[in-house]
Amino acid sequence: MKKLLALSILLVCSIASAQGKYRMGQHPVNQNPADYTIKLHISATHFRFCAWSEGPGQCTDEFYADAIMDGKKFEIFGVVDKHQVPLIVPGDYLASLWKRPRDGGKPVLGQTYYVLLPDKSAWPCSITGFSE
Repeated sequence: MKKLLALSILLVCSIASAQGKYRMGQHPVNQNPADYTIKLHISATHFRFCAWSEGPGQCTDEFYADAIMDGKKFEIFGVVDKHQVPLIVPGDYLASLWKRPRDGGKPVLGQTYYVLLPDKSAWPCSITGFSE
């Protein structure tokens, strides 16, 4: 019985990891640059302390960037770990969509991208705003 339970847990974990989904704070590593086809320019980066509340008395520090994609200006945000902070500086990057947008291919608020960083890790981020 214990062997069957251990085998079923191992099977579930192996299926979940093969699907390529990552938990919050877990970043994809050793990415193939050919999978990143969207050109993105980051013009500025900044932290917003206590930007999002997880509950009463709790908040998180978020990393924000001003970006330009296809001539449109966006604000994107995401959680970064300590080794990714110095890698996200103003400059040109490649990005990939996490899911296809529903609104006819137009970028929408909350849409998630993976931005390829110089160390071949990916920064998951979402659109939080648009500007002219």
